Amino acid sequence: MPEPTLDPLSQVHDALWTMLEADAAWCALVPAGNRIKFRGQGASPRKDQQLSPADRPEVQIRAASVTPYLNFDSSNTKVTARFEVQIATGEQGLDASLFPVLWQTLRALHDYRTHLNALTWEDVAFVKRTQTQPGAIGVGQGDADRGMLWWSILWACEVEMYFPASLMTPAV
Repeated sequence: MPEPTLDPLSQVHDALWTMLEADAAWCALVPAGNRIKFRGQGASPRKDQQLSPADRPEVQIRAASVTPYLNFDSSNTKVTARFEVQIATGEQGLDASLFPVLWQTLRALHDYRTHLNALTWEDVAFVKRTQTQPGAIGVGQGDADRGMLWWSILWACEVEMYFPASLMTPAV
């Protein structure tokens, strides 16, 4: 039996991670254990215990929102999704903790449009528009229970995807 095609949302999520992890300088700043992935084997990838300095910086890619437009027009369904890259440093020094990771993240994702526009589902290129969104920088204590007082940043990207209506009807 042929392996099913990976769904489009997973493809976008994985493509963002692939771009980050293909950059050696980014990988040198963010150890593998600090890359929080919400797909794959780990049902709960975040470290819930008290964090040590080795657990920082922590980076995660979140699917922040998905807005489906079923029957968008006579022949397409449109799905708009927002993905966010969150960087938590655990330190308050901008120059020592946040800025180097943020800068290398921006460099690693520089060609995001090229990578996302190349994605296909059922042999159809589905990404039609991509746009970066404002990212918030701020001190947060959302994970104070894990000992994480941090600067955090969100690099956000809105991805507009179109799918032919003929492919959206489930096979019987």
